[in-house]
Amino acid sequence: MRHLPSLFAFNFLFCITALFGQDGGPSGAGGADSSQSSSRGAGIGMVVGSNYVLKVSDVIEIDVYQEGDLNKSVRIEGDGTVALALVGKVKLAGMTVAEGKALITQLYNRDYLVDPQISLLVVSFSPKVLHILGSVGSPGVVEIPPDRDLTLTEALSMVGGVTRMGNPKTIKIKRVDQDGRSRQMEVNFSKIVQDPDVKDLVLNEGDTIWVPERII
Repeated sequence: MRHLPSLFAFNFLFCITALFGQDGGPSGAGGADSSQSSSRGAGIGMVVGSNYVLKVSDVIEIDVYQEGDLNKSVRIEGDGTVALALVGKVKLAGMTVAEGKALITQLYNRDYLVDPQISLLVVSFSPKVLHILGSVGSPGVVEIPPDRDLTLTEALSMVGGVTRMGNPKTIKIKRVDQDGRSRQMEVNFSKIVQDPDVKDLVLNEGDTIWVPERII
């Protein structure tokens, strides 16, 4: 017998349908197959590694050893740049912390200082987030760690996992690629859990994951 959703469930399904649209229906089988088809918080005081990629709105602290007048705390502007004493605007967004430090050191060493000792710290950043909706314990926003990947298994565990009424075999993920194109994937999460040969899916910033209900 087919499960008859309540009015609430119907309205929820309508909202999800509007969110995912008609472009890019599910395809294939196995781990993840695709077809063509962000809210931010504020992280403060979290230590990030040298491989962390700097981005717009991050606040960084630059210290130049024994050159106190050059020290400053600055926010990366919308164009990806920061304004530094003497050298002017420097584009840092898209670089890792290590690359940004090397660039600033090079600029000061070239015209102004002899063998400058530079430190670059991220003191505040806008974390990368994604959304998980549907039949999970606590639907909502999930934050991606700033300096490592987040898998589907980890993300689902952070929202209490798939509920008893959820269908882990047809999880849908809406993703916008770097070129601006939207696509939708259907993932068989049960295979990821049960088959060691099926790789876990790495999630991207801005992904929207929907776990549907089982059809009884």
